Amino acid sequence: MKTALLLIGGVICMSAWQANAADTISNPSPATSETVITSQGPDFSGHSDSGGVAVPYGKSRVGVYQDLVDSKNDGQAARIQQLYRGSK
Repeated sequence: MKTALLLIGGVICMSAWQANAADTISNPSPATSETVITSQGPDFSGHSDSGGVAVPYGKSRVGVYQDLVDSKNDGQAARIQQLYRGSK
């Protein structure tokens, strides 16, 4: 009985899959191909996916290291360590 149900389920899935494949093979409309052509390339709108302002290029390693050194010198790193250490 299980074998028969599996075979029937497989036949139903294959026929649905073939019907969907036949639908997608049809000729695309000219509007679709125009949309594809104009939608290529990076987004230079100035906004990231999260909604914030997008920075096209991040900091270099030297810039990140300089920020680390500055935070150690002005005491910001110690304040952050104290903050995340929590109360004991």
